[in-house]
Amino acid sequence: MKYAMLAVEGPTDQAVVGQSLKLLGFKRFGGQSDELDGFWTPLIPRYPSQTGNLYERLPMPSIFEDGVTSLAIYTGGGSDLIRQVSALLLNHDLHEKLAAFGVIADADKQAPSDVARKYQQGFRPLFPDFPTTPGELTNGAPKTGIFVLPDNNQQGVVEHLIIEAGEAVYGTLLQRARAYVDGFDEAERRAAKWKPFSPEKAVIAAVASLLKPGSTNTVTLTDNLWISEQTKARSMLAGLIDFLEGLLGGWENAPGG
Repeated sequence: MKYAMLAVEGPTDQAVVGQSLKLLGFKRFGGQSDELDGFWTPLIPRYPSQTGNLYERLPMPSIFEDGVTSLAIYTGGGSDLIRQVSALLLNHDLHEKLAAFGVIADADKQAPSDVARKYQQGFRPLFPDFPTTPGELTNGAPKTGIFVLPDNNQQGVVEHLIIEAGEAVYGTLLQRARAYVDGFDEAERRAAKWKPFSPEKAVIAAVASLLKPGSTNTVTLTDNLWISEQTKARSMLAGLIDFLEGLLGGWENAPGG
């Protein structure tokens, strides 16, 4: 079995990447501890936390397998992602055993190249060949790569990819949701403390409330057709799937059995 890790910035990224992996033939580990691959045992959180914020949920990566590769998606705390993942890998020497390591991160209001450079500098002590170009893959041991959402070329967030993909299956609902969200004027947006990409999140939430009333954006991504066979040809999603396929294949020189 080959082992790989993807680091993402939040639960929405995790859901999108997980659904994309299913399109490549991966299945999500069901969660029973006695069925977990022993390689990932060190990543099981130890509850209850005895220090710090006792309400903070300790992250357990999502595990996926396709019979050849066992992969963990680790969700870090935004700007703390580099520190958290580096500590996790170093504490268990996992960086020396992985066949592939990748980062999926939002560009937000930055240039994608600046985001890639930040992660390259952050992970260079563990992965000296980590690339500096968005979308680039290296073929060392381990293979490494970074995909900057939404498409390695422009500013934005994972929600732009979701909406573009969703147009293929929920075009009418998105049109209605967009009209609803556009009805909020600047004063109302300031009062609600909207951030730069809050409208995109609100559009998805509005559609989610119709598809699965009471659900979160993360749940609708898993249970509905945003990331599916019907949407995988949309350009941003297709780019992400191509990146994952390139990172998680060609294991001739990779560590592992």
